Amino acid sequence: MIEKIKHQDFLWLNIKKPTKKDLEYLSTNFNFHPIVIKELKKPSIRSHVDHFEDYLYFVYHIPIYDPEIRSSVPKEIDFIVTKNCLITATYEEIDIFEEFFKKCKEDLRLQELYLREGPGRIIVEIIKIAIQFALRELTHIAKKLRMAEREIFSERLDEERKVKEISFIKRDILNFQLITRPHQKLLHSLFLEGSKFFGRKYKIYFSTIEAEEVKVSDTIQNYRDMIESLEKTNSNLIEIKINRIMKVITVLAFITFPLTFLSSLFGMNVKYAPFLGKPYDFWIISLSMLFLAFLMFAYFKKKKWI
Repeated sequence: MIEKIKHQDFLWLNIKKPTKKDLEYLSTNFNFHPIVIKELKKPSIRSHVDHFEDYLYFVYHIPIYDPEIRSSVPKEIDFIVTKNCLITATYEEIDIFEEFFKKCKEDLRLQELYLREGPGRIIVEIIKIAIQFALRELTHIAKKLRMAEREIFSERLDEERKVKEISFIKRDILNFQLITRPHQKLLHSLFLEGSKFFGRKYKIYFSTIEAEEVKVSDTIQNYRDMIESLEKTNSNLIEIKINRIMKVITVLAFITFPLTFLSSLFGMNVKYAPFLGKPYDFWIISLSMLFLAFLMFAYFKKKKWI
């Protein structure tokens, strides 16, 4: 479905889930390379920018958190930019973009503000909105990191749950980083081409949003370093707990080993054995075993093994 906004000599076409009919319309009414038309058939894997003689084609992905899989997923916007026309294409609902397009379509003041200067201003505004949204999206990761930090040092939660939570957060951070990593190169390319397509004054606009994108990149890298540190800390705590348990089990094994040996020795079916058959033989053997166990316990305690 194609929606249009016309303001003076500028035309903005927004295509939702491009169909064969929509692509035929573009081929008929615009002189775009067949490769570009083919690219619009389905979402692209990565963000990129292509420079043609009289137009630009670039793909921008917005990271959006999906609560079902507990991770960020890319939502794509394709841009084809000419001197007096902007064509955008989306393949899924992107609320922040749809809301902005609707406002521009209904509000003549916004049309005058953003569309009268051609495609440059509107592209800057869309990317700025996407970057601000990405920074807001990072807040859910920050909250989960703080929660994970508290849970790691909590004795009430089991270790499996802690490891799972860290793994989910780590996957979310990595996916977010994979989505946004190409943006710096893309925005720098737009900055270099700004004067050619949008006029020299737009270099400062693209320079500004390029700096904003660096904030996203730096923040997500900080979060990645943090989750890796928390993962390492959690692994160390688990290892300490396992070592403590193994130490107790080993000490108990060493204490019970001689007792097991003595009980087996006196349990042998022989005719003559010390104490056996004597008065109080059971109590003598039992007290001897308890005394031996106490001596070994005292020795381990003195060595600070327990």
